[in-house]
Amino acid sequence: MPKVISLEECEKMFSPDVLPLFIDVRSPSEYRHGAIVGAVNIPLFSDEERARVGTLYKTVGSDEAKDVGLAIASGKLSDIVNRVKELNCRERPIVVYCWRGGMRSKSLVMILDLMGIQAYQLSGGYKAYRNQILNKLQKFPLKPRIAVLCGSTGVGKTTLLAKLAARGQAMIDLEQLANHRGSAFGHLGLGKPATAQNFDAHLLGQLQSMNTEPYIVVECESKRIGNVYLPDFFHQAMQQGIRILVTASIKTRTRRLMDEYMETGPDLTDAVFASLESLRKRLGNHLTNTLRDNFLQGQIADMVEQLLLHYYDPLYGYETAGLTDFDYCVCAENLDEAADQIIAYIKQGGNANAIFG
Repeated sequence: MPKVISLEECEKMFSPDVLPLFIDVRSPSEYRHGAIVGAVNIPLFSDEERARVGTLYKTVGSDEAKDVGLAIASGKLSDIVNRVKELNCRERPIVVYCWRGGMRSKSLVMILDLMGIQAYQLSGGYKAYRNQILNKLQKFPLKPRIAVLCGSTGVGKTTLLAKLAARGQAMIDLEQLANHRGSAFGHLGLGKPATAQNFDAHLLGQLQSMNTEPYIVVECESKRIGNVYLPDFFHQAMQQGIRILVTASIKTRTRRLMDEYMETGPDLTDAVFASLESLRKRLGNHLTNTLRDNFLQGQIADMVEQLLLHYYDPLYGYETAGLTDFDYCVCAENLDEAADQIIAYIKQGGNANAIFG
């Protein structure tokens, strides 16, 4: 019989210095949809093979499905075992999981045991892990105060986050976790956005690692970022945190957006046009058609500036907001200087008077 271990037992048995090697034996699409952080996908079935076995199970019966599944998997076992051996070169404890801790993970653990490789089967599989993540997020005891970078599109908030991290400041790049920039054009050049399952797991991991910090810096976001949603407690903490307004000129913002968006991939024409079409009702036919023409004629700077002036700035309202709406304001024409000022402000406990006397 395979050795079965629960997630709670994993946390007790293995130290942070000797983390288990999680092996996900589900199909590639299952793994992409949501996986244990750091897990390696060694699928017993391809997506097509899994669909075939599942169809047999529903239409013919479990015995026939098991026979076909065994025939498919048996031809891969040698390669799978060799792959596990390669991954286990550091002699980390092995924990194998599937969807619910069923036949797929059980079968591999038994095979590994026969080959003299000690491994555990994760009780409850990925489903148990997903439930644990949701429960921990629901009850998470957030200790740091949240500092929120606010500012118009293109001021450089994401770059500022990276510069703050390089200076040792705790920060979470929510848009990076979501693989989406949180706007109508937020998906350009980034590929598929993160699933809720993967976003939640990575966010929880970062929160756990930073929960002894006095402040965590994030960029101002709505509750929804692309396809994912921020947990209620974290969104509320952002709304109650200190608000730092980041400013830059329209020319600087245009240039930064062009650097960020236009260098992200090959031909973005279809994606740009799709985003423009999604804004046609708000922008109107004339401006939308003008922006399309600007893009086709290579007048990218003109298109970006018009989008800032007629869509993004009115949408977010930072260009007309009063400074009294914010706890601190920093000019980001020079991002390094802006990062240093924010660090100084945070070190003073969010007291601007302590900086300027």
